[in-house]
Amino acid sequence: MVRIITDSTCDLTKERREALGVLCVPLMVHIGEQTYYDGVDLTNIEFYKKLREEQTFPTTAQPTPHTFEEVFAQCLQNKEEVVCIFISSKMSGTVQSANIAKNILETDDIYIVDSQNVCLSMGLLVEIAAKMAQDGKSAKEIYDAMETLKHRVRLCAAVETLEYLKKGGRLSATAATIGTLLNVHPIIGISDGLVTTLGKVRGKKKLYDTLKTMAVEDGIDDTYPILFGHAQAQENYDKLYEACADLRENKTVLYGEFGCVVGAHTGPGVVGLAYIKA
Repeated sequence: MVRIITDSTCDLTKERREALGVLCVPLMVHIGEQTYYDGVDLTNIEFYKKLREEQTFPTTAQPTPHTFEEVFAQCLQNKEEVVCIFISSKMSGTVQSANIAKNILETDDIYIVDSQNVCLSMGLLVEIAAKMAQDGKSAKEIYDAMETLKHRVRLCAAVETLEYLKKGGRLSATAATIGTLLNVHPIIGISDGLVTTLGKVRGKKKLYDTLKTMAVEDGIDDTYPILFGHAQAQENYDKLYEACADLRENKTVLYGEFGCVVGAHTGPGVVGLAYIKA
């Protein structure tokens, strides 16, 4: 049996991960003097509430090698091969911690994928890997597929407010003020293992069609699912979902929620989709 392991930045819901049989190792979230385990003692709803209320900007930390050692050891004891899909090594030390644990255990039954992604695009890889495991594929087959697909998976998301980009130092106060006055919404994605800006949209009415158009023009491989998600923004999600009605035809459509890692920088209101590029 193959066990898929991911981390809490995959932004799949707890219910979905459990349905897939995927194990999730949480990152730690530091807010003020408090430390939380992402998705364990800090839900997305609680996180965004604290993000609005706290003066201190949240930070995150990777799981320790010891944490991974315990999780891996249990899987090996259960005679399971393991495929791990983790947040980009350019954003976190999670992959490094996992590799240290693997080396301590001295096993060839653990395959670690540096996804070069985060949030919905990483979650889509986890979904595909879990389906392959259910279909009886070997750990090596799943690992090889992920190493290929991680270069083809795409994220296309829109930021509702510039406030948190300003707070996080990614946007100057002047640029944030001007952008807010002009009703500008950045479009973000993942490039070379890092979150990047793909463009800007002026006005929310254009936002949903722009996300759809960018995905269609990029080219979507219809043999894989599409994953839609949002950050405490059900109304925005519903509008994007409706705008993509024809895009969703005859495709498997999945759901995710932006969590603390991306949410700390973008704030609530983000909406987007992930897909495999044709």
